[in-house]
Amino acid sequence: MILRPACFSQWLLDKHGKGMGAKECLKSFIEPDQFFFLLIIPLPPFPCHPPHPPMPIHRTLNLRTVTDDEFEIIDAAVMRCAYEVQNEFGRLFDERVYENALAAKLREEGFEVHAQVPVKLSHGSFAKTYFLDLVVNDMIYELKVVHELAAEHEAQALHYAMLQNVRHAKLLNFGGPRVQGKVKYNVIAEATRYQPMLRKSGWQIRTPQCEKLINYFRALLADWGTHLSSQSYNEALVHHCGGEEHCLARVELSAGALKLGSHLVQLHAPNHAFALTCLTTNQDAYQQHLETLLKHAPLEAIQWINLNHSRVEITTLNQSRNGKGMGARE
Repeated sequence: MILRPACFSQWLLDKHGKGMGAKECLKSFIEPDQFFFLLIIPLPPFPCHPPHPPMPIHRTLNLRTVTDDEFEIIDAAVMRCAYEVQNEFGRLFDERVYENALAAKLREEGFEVHAQVPVKLSHGSFAKTYFLDLVVNDMIYELKVVHELAAEHEAQALHYAMLQNVRHAKLLNFGGPRVQGKVKYNVIAEATRYQPMLRKSGWQIRTPQCEKLINYFRALLADWGTHLSSQSYNEALVHHCGGEEHCLARVELSAGALKLGSHLVQLHAPNHAFALTCLTTNQDAYQQHLETLLKHAPLEAIQWINLNHSRVEITTLNQSRNGKGMGARE
C-alpha cells in the first residue's frame, strides 16, 4: 500500500476506525498474527482534497430566468409602484432615493426584493465588483435618473443579464416627466459566449508584449466569455499591463511643426498602444480615427481589439514612413 503521509491518517480513520484515535485504529487494522508492510513514500505535498479553482464570475444570488408570463406579472407591479414613487418624490433626487422607496413599496406587496446585489468579475489578480440596483423575484432592475436613456445604459443592463445568465433585465428612468422603462433581452446562450472566433492570420507581433497582450485577452475570454461590457475587458487589460500608473500615458500630438497638445493613450509596450471596443458596425470609420491618432502621435503602432459579438477582430495599425497609419486586420 502506498499513501501520502498527509492523507494516511484520515484514510485509516475513515475506512477502519470510526470513533477511534489513529493509534487504536492502526492496532485494530493489523491482526496480531499477520505480517503487515506499509510503505509511506514522501511525495510533494498537496491537499488531500484540492480546492476548487476560483470562479471568474462570483454571483451572490443565483437567479433563475423568469418566464415571459411571470415577467409580465412582476413588471406590472414594479411599474405601478415606480409611478407612485415618482408621483411622491418627483424626478430630482438621487438614484438611491428611488431605489429605497421602490424596494419598500414592493416588499409591502409581498415581493422578494434585494438591493445593491454584488456580482464580482475576477481574472488572476484583477477583480471588479458590480452592483445590481434591485432584484425583484429574480428580475433585475437597473435604476437611472437621467433626461433620457442612452445606449450605454442599455449596454449596462444587458451586461448585468449576461453576468447573471438570465434572459431579462429592465431599465427604469425616474429623470423624465414620466417613469421610462426599457427591457433588454439576453438572447445569447451562455455556452455560445464561450466559443469566440479568434484568428491571428493578419495580426502582427510588433513586440513580445504584443503577444502577451493578446494571449492575456484570450485567457480573459476563456474565463468570462464574450458579450460583456467593453469597459470590463479594457480595465482587465490595463491591469495586466501594470495598472493605470504604468499603462496610461499622455502623448504629445503634432501636425508638422504645430504642437496640438497631449492625448491619453494605453500603452502595453514602449511607443505601442492598444484600444479595445465592442463595435458591431462602422468599424472602418473607427479605424480611420485610430489612423488619424497614429499619424499625429509619436507611436509606432496601435493594437486594436474589437469584440464583434462572438467574433474577435484584431487590427494592427503601423506608423508608416510618410506618417500615415497602415493596418493589417484579421
